[in-house]
Amino acid sequence: MKLKALLQDVETKSVYTVNPDITNVSDNTDKIRQNGLFVCVRGAKTDGHLFARKALERGAAVIICDHDIGISNSVIVEDTRKAYALISARFYGSCHRKMKIIGVTGTNGKTTVSYLIRKILEDSGCKTGLIGTVNVIIGKEKYPADLTTPDPVDLHRYLMLMHIAGCKICVMEVSSQALCQDRVYGINFECSVFTNLTAEHLDYHNTMQDYAKAKQLLFESSKISVINADDAYASQMLEAACGEKLTYSTSDFSDYSASDIRLTKSGVTYKLKTKKSEYNVSYDCIGVFSVYNSMAAIAVADAIGANTDKAVRSVARFDGIIGRMERVENSFGINIIIDYAHTPDSLMNALTTLRALYDGRLITVFGCGGDRDKSKRPEMGRVATRFSDFVFVTSDNPRNENPESIINDIVNGIPKEKYFRITDRKLAIKSALYSAKAGDTVLIAGKGHEKYQILGTQKIYFNEREIIKKLLEDKARF
Repeated sequence: MKLKALLQDVETKSVYTVNPDITNVSDNTDKIRQNGLFVCVRGAKTDGHLFARKALERGAAVIICDHDIGISNSVIVEDTRKAYALISARFYGSCHRKMKIIGVTGTNGKTTVSYLIRKILEDSGCKTGLIGTVNVIIGKEKYPADLTTPDPVDLHRYLMLMHIAGCKICVMEVSSQALCQDRVYGINFECSVFTNLTAEHLDYHNTMQDYAKAKQLLFESSKISVINADDAYASQMLEAACGEKLTYSTSDFSDYSASDIRLTKSGVTYKLKTKKSEYNVSYDCIGVFSVYNSMAAIAVADAIGANTDKAVRSVARFDGIIGRMERVENSFGINIIIDYAHTPDSLMNALTTLRALYDGRLITVFGCGGDRDKSKRPEMGRVATRFSDFVFVTSDNPRNENPESIINDIVNGIPKEKYFRITDRKLAIKSALYSAKAGDTVLIAGKGHEKYQILGTQKIYFNEREIIKKLLEDKARF
């Protein structure tokens, strides 16, 4: 594609006379090919402008920068991140304008709500793509996800592939980092939903107020905003929303409200009241958060014109998501649950749900990620030991930190008789399973769908389902 066409939506601050055919676009010099376009993006640790000449050496035909860097074939723009998003969209045919985009944001529940929305729309006969934490779904194909919300080039390539595959709607998890980094800049969302906001990513945002402001950005570019009115930050999201505003909650004052809620070992049931009618909802996922997740998905579907009766039936048929309160069947009578809970709030929700449902001991295995918000580590320890009978504190993606140091942060101030530290995660899982008896519950929290451990900068294969299966087989012979 010609440079002039790529820059059609970008306001430039310098005059450029060249108009080469651009073969690829990236902010990573390692991905630049001959006649590529390199965008100099300023990051937290480095500045892309420092690598402009390296990009030229690799064959870049044009450099996009925010100041004069002494390179003749460069184009100066006000904001390279915004330019990167707009250029990426143009390079892949501006397919975000050819389908409806639904955004889902919040600390917890994004993945479940996204999958529920997709299930509802697919069951309604609308071919729907999905971009999120677990994977990217295009038609019948699934691709692994590296980021909750991809880099602009990857994001718009996925949208192009969805358009080619005949998708009319894309459901997208939108992270706070993606919003701050303008990864979705230029996309007008048909509908967006806010699930909740609790302490997370404070290593990136510094304060909860900064975190909330990042989330607000999504609703400034949404035609319809669906907001969880029971969340403490709901008023801020509603204030930021520019289009139609709808709310859901367990209160009669919302546009969508749940009452007569029943929580069982097999799931939840409740009565959903809308402005038009009432529906009896049944959803086979445990916990009060499942009421909110299913209500959010039905509200979004209803808001964009899907049949609400069919939406309720789709929710009842939903099979669940890997790593979200996922039950592992076994012959020992142990309730083994794998869950992605990796924040104080999500861990507390998982533990209180399991505590209310099961009578035996509650044993928890969890850790905290390295190179991430350290302030949540002792809080995670307090939550785990408060709501569990016993806790095995272990590793969870230590990255470049010493796993022992991470565990030291977690156990600081919690009762020593309530936990045992085992740095080897596999051994920690084994210890939990082998100490459990029939009727006990073992929650293995933190990794959920992930099939790896991040040690340093390397992803090491680590599939908890396979590990648990093998350990249970060994236990049967123990």
